[in-house]
Amino acid sequence: MYQFLRENYLKLQVAINPEKEVDRCYYPHFNKHVNLKKPHNLIEKIYWMELHSDTSMWTLCADKYRVREYISNLGLLDYMPKLYGHWDKVNEIDFNQLPDSFVIKANNGCATVKVVPDKSKINLRALRKELKRWLILPYGWMHAQIHYTRIKPCILAEELLHNDYLELSPKSLVDFKVYCINGEPQFIWVAYNRVNMHVHVQCFDTNWNPKPEYARNSMSHYVYDKNDMVVNKPVCLDEMMDIARKISKQFPQVRTDFYVVNGRPVIGELTFTQGYGFLKEEVYDRMGEMIDLSKVKKQN
Repeated sequence: MYQFLRENYLKLQVAINPEKEVDRCYYPHFNKHVNLKKPHNLIEKIYWMELHSDTSMWTLCADKYRVREYISNLGLLDYMPKLYGHWDKVNEIDFNQLPDSFVIKANNGCATVKVVPDKSKINLRALRKELKRWLILPYGWMHAQIHYTRIKPCILAEELLHNDYLELSPKSLVDFKVYCINGEPQFIWVAYNRVNMHVHVQCFDTNWNPKPEYARNSMSHYVYDKNDMVVNKPVCLDEMMDIARKISKQFPQVRTDFYVVNGRPVIGELTFTQGYGFLKEEVYDRMGEMIDLSKVKKQN
């Protein structure tokens, strides 16, 4: 009951005064109040766009299922994991029709994903219970990521990808997060060795020069590896950058996440309200200065 009341109170608060929720999240990271009247840095401009611009394409592309429409229209669907199925209700899922290994996830949240390396060893009853919980999570109201609240929740199953960086990251795939402004990649945030709530990270420019100076010194659950070359340059880096350009061409800013499988980039997801507090303030300032809000399509 408490959780229900809390979630609905948050919805009401965000509906009435979304700026208050934005400021609640912003202030601890920047030690100042967010300025949405005259936004300057990247985070302020992202939230100005969230609240004042047409974010219908954000909703489409943040949807882990429907994003395939957008990617297909770009002629890039072959770069996405194989889709085994999607379901609006958990009781519609026939696990007998799924392969022995797969990944199952919700289309509208964060950390709502389950890796199934061997179907015969999972507790299907417990998994179904977890999937049902994912479908009713009110994702997007916290942090005022309102474009997520317009996504119709569903469950999807995709192929289980194999790891090209097994020695470096035996517990998880290496995640290459490409930050783009005005259709051009700016830098790559690399995440690997995810264990529980901790993950190792490194930052590179688009020529694979290490950029440790971009990252904040204190990050709660991120471990920044300051050795110059912990993560080897992907053999498909140029191809990855070209794909990121095509995906981001129509957006002022977007982050495209990739994996590398058999030397080839695989598209993971698109994110428009990137987590903040990971980069130094001057990096957010520089990226924000590149976005001209006068060119952004306003809400109807």
